[in-house]
Amino acid sequence: MTRRLMLDEIVDAAGARVIVERDDAGRARSARFDLAGLPRVDPLLVGRPVDGVPSLVERLCGICPAAHHLAGVRALEGLAGLAPLPATATAVRRLLHHGSAVDTHAVRMLTTDRDDAALLRVFGRAALAAAGSPGHFPVTAVPGGVTTAVTRPARDALADQLDDALAAAGRIARRALAVDGTVDPFDGADAALVDAAGRPDLLGELLRVVGADGTVIEAGAPATRWDGLVAEAVPGDPAPRPYLVALGPQRGRYRVGPVAQLRIGPLTTPVAAGLQEQWLATGGGAHAARAVMTVHSVEAIGVLLGQGALVRGPVARPVAGFARNPVGVGWVDGPRGLLVHRYAADGDGTVTSATILTPTAQNEPWLAELLAAAAAVGSDGEASSTSGMEDAIREADPCLPCSSAPAGGMGLQVETVAPPTNGSA
Repeated sequence: MTRRLMLDEIVDAAGARVIVERDDAGRARSARFDLAGLPRVDPLLVGRPVDGVPSLVERLCGICPAAHHLAGVRALEGLAGLAPLPATATAVRRLLHHGSAVDTHAVRMLTTDRDDAALLRVFGRAALAAAGSPGHFPVTAVPGGVTTAVTRPARDALADQLDDALAAAGRIARRALAVDGTVDPFDGADAALVDAAGRPDLLGELLRVVGADGTVIEAGAPATRWDGLVAEAVPGDPAPRPYLVALGPQRGRYRVGPVAQLRIGPLTTPVAAGLQEQWLATGGGAHAARAVMTVHSVEAIGVLLGQGALVRGPVARPVAGFARNPVGVGWVDGPRGLLVHRYAADGDGTVTSATILTPTAQNEPWLAELLAAAAAVGSDGEASSTSGMEDAIREADPCLPCSSAPAGGMGLQVETVAPPTNGSA
């Protein structure tokens, strides 16, 4: 049987479109980043063999392939009921994930810190290659573990670069903290993965949620509780407006990503933890948060390089099939924040439903607030408003190439519309 896919529209992924509602006096009532041209891939997955879904998704969403790779494999392990993994598998996956974080954050820093960011890109790519994924699309993880341990020569070569990478990441972070004093008006919650002690863990197994006032909304929930934690106000929509079930659609807005990761709890690596304290004290924004989390990932790689399990030990557990549990949820805290894969499969291992909730979709309400604040400059300050909108997009960092564009190079299109009239949708 042949399946035919029809493309109704070709979308410029490097562009950015903002829709602003203004009243008759030109005052901005609201603003939002247009995700309508980026349809969700979830419906394409139904009816397919579930074990092929992760590799398909990471190619459809090619900007963050390592995050999709790991989240998808973890979802398969949820279906198979696999836990825990061998220590070597966990160590190699962590190396892949932290290497991807360094590489991704470095791309965002090239326009402001070219030389240090270029050095970090080399280091991040070396970590990915050492973890068994030298190409753009990773092949490291398999259900139950990884394909192979890190070789000793690859570990040693990466260790030789560690000091220079940490110095470069530190310089970028200190420069960012010196200039990035953004005051964030977002009053929703922050969500990030953590370890058992409630400390940020990009490959953690627990989700922690903290309110803007510091109230702990969720101390640490496993992936099996996902369906009771978060729901979509507009299910299946490119902008699904997810919310915390405990607080409801109106009050349950939350954000993910480096800002949330720094606000959720203390980091476990010493240099980054000190920088995190400065960031919290000065009210730093997302640019400095990304820089601090880059330092954390470089330090975390250094810790991994000292672990014997990285280069020796069993690499995988056997997998009997993907029908032990009806639903499998896999997540990672990627460079842009929480990414969730949720698969439901029948007894034959065929996908019956799938949900891929990206950081971009979860941060869309936060970005809408940032854009509305920028648009509030008014119709007589359109140039400043456009510049502020670019800054807002970089702050929330959607999974699109426009996030990495230099100032004035985003190709931003702003559409002004009238607010809906009373009684209209």
